Amino acid sequence: MSKMQEVNQGQVEQVSFGAIQHNISNIVPTSSEISHLWSSYIAECMSVAMAKYMVEKSKDPDIHNVLQQALNISNQRVISMENIFNSIQHPIPDAFNEKDVDINARELFTETFSLNYTRLMTKFILLNYSVAFTESSRSDFRNFFAESIDTSREINEKASNILLAKGLLQKSPYTPTPDRVEYIRDIKSYFGSFFGSDRPLNTLEISNIYRVLDFKMAVRALKLGFAQVIKSDKLRDHLKRGLVIADKQIEILLSLLMKEGLPGPELINYQVTDSKESPFSDRLMMFHVTVTMAYILSSYGLGLTNSLRKDVVSTFSRLMAEILQYSKDGADLLIENKWLEKIPEAANRQELTH
Repeated sequence: MSKMQEVNQGQVEQVSFGAIQHNISNIVPTSSEISHLWSSYIAECMSVAMAKYMVEKSKDPDIHNVLQQALNISNQRVISMENIFNSIQHPIPDAFNEKDVDINARELFTETFSLNYTRLMTKFILLNYSVAFTESSRSDFRNFFAESIDTSREINEKASNILLAKGLLQKSPYTPTPDRVEYIRDIKSYFGSFFGSDRPLNTLEISNIYRVLDFKMAVRALKLGFAQVIKSDKLRDHLKRGLVIADKQIEILLSLLMKEGLPGPELINYQVTDSKESPFSDRLMMFHVTVTMAYILSSYGLGLTNSLRKDVVSTFSRLMAEILQYSKDGADLLIENKWLEKIPEAANRQELTH
């Protein structure tokens, strides 16, 4: 008998993956799955509150239809996640509900802002759901996150198409098409120094800078609107401080593009009305601003890994540290007001063995 035959005799017959049967209730959800389900539920409940108000104020039929579809999708996601929470006998977060939104309040943002806001938010939701899908093992979790990826992509595409058709879609700068392939030959001149570089920004660096700017412009407008209507003076001061930080960081990032003769995205403060009537609870507005800082941090982090000029890397690192501190201060205020729900955590072994 050959060695190959001996090996084959000792093997168990293989069963195709598609034929394997299992009871999903016997598979305990992992910490990653619970983390993504929990944070997604909070985010979608917040999206429902925001979208309800924006749908109520929208008049353009094209914009209204996209905002309504986004609202319908978020509502369905909330129901689906509640079903998953119930199936694993896990407490459902309080999150946000109808008490956090007043659809009858005056218009705070233009519907153009609402559509662009929806486009940008679904962009980052899409990234989060993609990570959630890859880190999930249970089929019910994976199915939910996979469907959420598809619907987020659809909303982002529709919002982008409408903005493009109306001449309102902000696009990153154009660069000349090279006539040949080139290789880096001088390390020092290519990477430059922490104080600058003689070489132009490459397309990766331009894309990273523009992506951060695009989102920061929208978040700045969001903070401006919230600062006008938030009831607490202490929270208003926090938002005003955030506006100062945003203005400084936007100026720094724009200067990197302007040195190359490249345009940045348009500042959209005019898309905030003069309303002083709050459509959202102070809790929702503070939570929203604090959460968006995480999106900005992730953009800076991505930019750090994809930038080769030392001055760009050092700029991103410096601005990132400032956002980290501001985000921490926002979380402190949420905790101080007893507004921040505790994220599910590991068992406290020290307490259990005391």
